[in-house]
Amino acid sequence: MPLHSTSRAETTVRRLYDALSTGDTSLVDEALAADWEAVPGLRTPGSAGWKASIAHLRGVFTDLTVTIEDVVVSGDLVAVRAVSRGIHTGELLGVPGTGRTVEFRASDFHRLAGGRIVRTWHLEDYFSIAAQLGLKFSL
Repeated sequence: MPLHSTSRAETTVRRLYDALSTGDTSLVDEALAADWEAVPGLRTPGSAGWKASIAHLRGVFTDLTVTIEDVVVSGDLVAVRAVSRGIHTGELLGVPGTGRTVEFRASDFHRLAGGRIVRTWHLEDYFSIAAQLGLKFSL
């Protein structure tokens, strides 16, 4: 028996990240339930919101890639730690494209039901993104 085998839940969740990395939004329809909810919410709810986010991010970051670093499956919950990289060529956080390579990390928890993701809790390192774009903060 292999030391690691990919569960059906993990395969489903990986489709979301593959969609972001490749721009193939048909993968979103394979992964998300019709009533999928993102926490925090997106401007447009459901799969249409995630597809819009993919288009936006791929417009902001040329050559965007997503690398999944860890996946933990526990029952109907899948946790993912991922890092994204791309060249900042579009406006983000009020900053026009800088041409800099930007790396940002995210942690997500996905709840599945009926073989699809029904809810995602997302936490992204916006502070790191802002710093890489040259924004200054004083605490």
